[in-house]
Amino acid sequence: MSYIAGFAVMEVAVRGVLPIGDTTENVPYFILDTAKSAIVGQVILPKAAKRSLAVAVTVKVPAAAGSFAIGTFDDGGNFQACSFLRVESPAFERPDGAVGPSGR
Repeated sequence: MSYIAGFAVMEVAVRGVLPIGDTTENVPYFILDTAKSAIVGQVILPKAAKRSLAVAVTVKVPAAAGSFAIGTFDDGGNFQACSFLRVESPAFERPDGAVGPSGR
């Protein structure tokens, strides 16, 4: 965990493979804390790619956040989960406590 402006944050990873097609626009994908129904992060990615393209983006979210979903909102304001992206929490494991070689 780290602290930014007095708030504890953690890093999560957004991973997936973009759909194949014409790249016509960029799309904002929102990271939702499903326990609190609150938006806790956002990534902007191309709508599609000309060939298979894997993505892996690290995003900082509040440390108090619970389980996550990623997706967009339709015209009616309803959250639509994305089928080709996922949120992995935490983004990577950091060791706790003292690390490194020990000396005598």
